[in-house]
Amino acid sequence: MSPTSPPVRYLLHDGELIDYADARLHVLSTTTKYGVGVFEGFRAYWNDEDGELYAFRIEDHMRRLVDSMRVVEIDGPTDTAALAGQLIGLIQANELRSNLHMRTQVFVDSPDGKPDDTGPATVFMAAIPMGNYFGATGLDVQISSWARLSDRAMPPRVKSIANYQNGRLALLEAKRNGYGAALLLTESGHVAEGAGYNVFMVRQGRLCTPPSTESILEGITRDSVLQLATTQLGLDVDIRPIDRTELYSADEIFVCGSAAEVNHVTSVDRTKIGDGSAAGPITSRLQELYADAVRGRIADFGHWVTPVYGTASA
Repeated sequence: MSPTSPPVRYLLHDGELIDYADARLHVLSTTTKYGVGVFEGFRAYWNDEDGELYAFRIEDHMRRLVDSMRVVEIDGPTDTAALAGQLIGLIQANELRSNLHMRTQVFVDSPDGKPDDTGPATVFMAAIPMGNYFGATGLDVQISSWARLSDRAMPPRVKSIANYQNGRLALLEAKRNGYGAALLLTESGHVAEGAGYNVFMVRQGRLCTPPSTESILEGITRDSVLQLATTQLGLDVDIRPIDRTELYSADEIFVCGSAAEVNHVTSVDRTKIGDGSAAGPITSRLQELYADAVRGRIADFGHWVTPVYGTASA
């Protein structure tokens, strides 16, 4: 067990600590009127052995945040090291020592709220204690009737706030139909991703995942899984289009993301995956490796983690 964390007192607004209750945007800002904003979701994990909290791939997330601002034309900060340092400072100010979900959001906060405004940009950061997002029982997944948005319509590879209405509709549909999660197909009928998470399958002994050109977010957790699978397990990974019906005959399926972590799928459209209960052997091993990597326990990937309090043993 990690030490008990105090209640979250502070958020960060443009680099300055503010009380939690004082984080506000005007109702007529460009972001609230037109959804003009981007964000990143991060994780930090407490390591009992080290007595340390590790922030996971924080600068990689900040680089993607800057890329997102560039694609959707928001004039926001671009110094990724400074942004990462601010987020670490926020965690320290709140004296948090438990597993966390952090969020950095960049909004266009222009007073007139016109759709073509690119600034001024305002940055809010939050760090909130959070455990497993889905639980550990696996997911019953529905293939949504909603198609994943395409790069011709909106940029799915970046974390634009407006993009997430697409996954929200799919998730609401799945929940109405008695499922726990949703996967979306591209307009051409290939598997894209879930409502906030990338997807992998194991089929005929091969680990497979859709390419970044199949309307997916270029996930940092996805990239972490790819590196762990190839370097730690020696697996060859097929990055290729996946048909819907391949999922029904898959040996294993899992989803992954900063919030979702690595979570196995027990069924797709009521078709059991594996034994319909437990994670398969490859998924289980990747879950273990990911849990070790985010806590700084894999030396080859020590550069992925940033110790928040600097008390980790050498």
